[in-house]
Amino acid sequence: MKDQKPATSQQTSHPDRGQNSTLIPLLVCALLISLGAIFFVWQRYQYVRLGFEVAELRREKARLETTIEPLIVEVEYLSRLERIDKLAREKLGMRAPQPNQVLVLEKDGSSSAASQ
Repeated sequence: MKDQKPATSQQTSHPDRGQNSTLIPLLVCALLISLGAIFFVWQRYQYVRLGFEVAELRREKARLETTIEPLIVEVEYLSRLERIDKLAREKLGMRAPQPNQVLVLEKDGSSSAASQ
């Protein structure tokens, strides 16, 4: 029994250091793999969400295009010159101008009446 030496702190620290030296890299690897998996799932979720959003926007675009077609036809009908002339004569009592009521402007912006 006298042959046994008391354990020193140096001898007891070796086994702990060996466990810590393998545990830390394993934890780092597990953390990196977990972060990668979370990023992959998040990216896939965004992809699916944006796919639904694009489909909804396409449906909305088709609906708006079918709504706008009758409006374009109505604008073309309402802005016809013949219709406007008829409304001006019948409802507003307007008539064509007399020759002395017409002023002819030159391209540079000055008129014959302005130069007198």
